[in-house]
Amino acid sequence: MLNPDNKINVLHIVLSLEMGGLEKVVVECVPAFDRNIFNVEVCCIDELGCLSENLKNTNINITLLRKNQDHYDIFFPIKLSRLLRTKNIHILHMHTGTFFIGTQAGILAKTPVKIYTDHGRHLIEPRIIFFMDRFSGAFSDKIVAVSKELENYLIEVVKLPAYKTTTIINGIDTDTFSYKPKSLQLMNKLNIPVNHNIIGTVGRLAEVKDQSTMINALIKVRNCLPDTILLLIGDGPMRTELQTLVNNNGLRDHVKFVGNRDDVPDLLNLLDIFLLTSLSEGTSISLLEAMSSGVVPIVTKVGGNTSLVDNDINGKIINPKQVDKLAEDIVELLVNDDLRSSFSKNAINKVHEKFSLNNMINNYTTLYLNLCKSKRLFN
Repeated sequence: MLNPDNKINVLHIVLSLEMGGLEKVVVECVPAFDRNIFNVEVCCIDELGCLSENLKNTNINITLLRKNQDHYDIFFPIKLSRLLRTKNIHILHMHTGTFFIGTQAGILAKTPVKIYTDHGRHLIEPRIIFFMDRFSGAFSDKIVAVSKELENYLIEVVKLPAYKTTTIINGIDTDTFSYKPKSLQLMNKLNIPVNHNIIGTVGRLAEVKDQSTMINALIKVRNCLPDTILLLIGDGPMRTELQTLVNNNGLRDHVKFVGNRDDVPDLLNLLDIFLLTSLSEGTSISLLEAMSSGVVPIVTKVGGNTSLVDNDINGKIINPKQVDKLAEDIVELLVNDDLRSSFSKNAINKVHEKFSLNNMINNYTTLYLNLCKSKRLFN
């Protein structure tokens, strides 16, 4: 069943490798698997995306097999199944957005092991999505959620089989994302005065991330601490609307839209506080990266956030849309250096102990090997 070099062939299928949390997980995760055991590749079905270069630099093979971008492509599962057979894939690992189409291809190709990782759900989902997920779940070997809260949602709301569903928390590279002093050179490039407080976030500028709450909170924060800057790292469909909100409130010099960047570790080290005001969330990679970098987080009480942040121990937890509470917590942390320092150390320790990239890879490796053994791919 295995190939001549006695390795397990794994194919990760994603929509693209554009900048995003899911995509960053795949790009970090795939090269980290033991190459003495696994041959791991990636297939994109919409676009390659900017992060594909990161994978190519690690000698990971990436295939672009584009489905029809205008309407549902009923013939695409056949095309994908041919790729699975040609590459003799033993494990098809699907990620959010590819579950239904990937499962069909896996069935047609008779791929031995089919795994799906759900990285988070949309705020509003058509019922047809639930039916597609249930169909796919019936033919999958394992369904992985990136937080316990998401696992419960998949079982209780989507109605996926509980015995197939488990949680593997995302992990990050704690060497890349670590505490470092602020770069004065980078602050100068961003035109941020040295004595200013810097709060910020990393993520898509999208409705679900609710960056407007951060901007509205900044208005109140500046009543107490006028030398405060909000740094928005990332891009997305809400950028124009958010910029209008900023301009209408006279904040043009106090909110920095820096777009997608390849120097996120350095930018995180500039922040005094990391904000995550999401209305829905899985396990946020950006949040883990910030905590590993020693940046104290303030997050909303949604999804996997409460599994990462312990209120008043390594950060603050608020309810969504709580502008006044967010502003109050920001001010408290900015004026109390000792409290912020204590939270920072606790945040670093928690990520290192529970949410490292190595932990995630070990969990997936165990899952892969156990499923392969159950399918008698090896003795």
